[in-house]
Amino acid sequence: MNYKPIEIIDNLNQGRRIRAFLVEDPDDDYIEATDKLWRVYRERFANAQKVVPEHHHWSWKWKLQQELNRDSLFKCFGIIADDEPQGLMLLNYGREYLSRMPGQTERLLIYLAYIESAPWNNKEYCDNPRYAGVGKELHRTAVRFSDHLGFGGLVGLHSLPGVESFYENTCQMIPFGRDPNYENLVYFESQPISK
Repeated sequence: MNYKPIEIIDNLNQGRRIRAFLVEDPDDDYIEATDKLWRVYRERFANAQKVVPEHHHWSWKWKLQQELNRDSLFKCFGIIADDEPQGLMLLNYGREYLSRMPGQTERLLIYLAYIESAPWNNKEYCDNPRYAGVGKELHRTAVRFSDHLGFGGLVGLHSLPGVESFYENTCQMIPFGRDPNYENLVYFESQPISK
């Protein structure tokens, strides 16, 4: 695992920016510990608020195993702060994902398969998230990784219901409408990096 210092916002401490770490390729122990911790909090928040977000059942260990079974190229990133996992993301670039962006349709892109903030950072679970900027920082990481691979920062994803505005407004991604071939979820792409 590689660690890179970043900053996120501590909402419980007057919105101060705090030091966190971007974790590249978290190991199995990290993923299992994250699954276990988040499962407890998901249940606690869901029971308290009677809310069950679409990703409530996710197991990151299972998702990573599926990618290994497909023999695809993928990359996992996490964010850690206060010695706890604050977010995870799984990128896929092992298939020929092509951009839908006008003028870019022949270009390869990174497909952001899964992204999740810890339950205590997620507005779907709690009214006062602990940290802000986790999802945005993970998305920025996906764009940088796409650029690093020569894909010009192009990232595509299908959004779960209820978080489309996050991708459109916070991440400044372009919506391409509902995809009938992918559970009718809205498909988004980041704009290419201009150099």
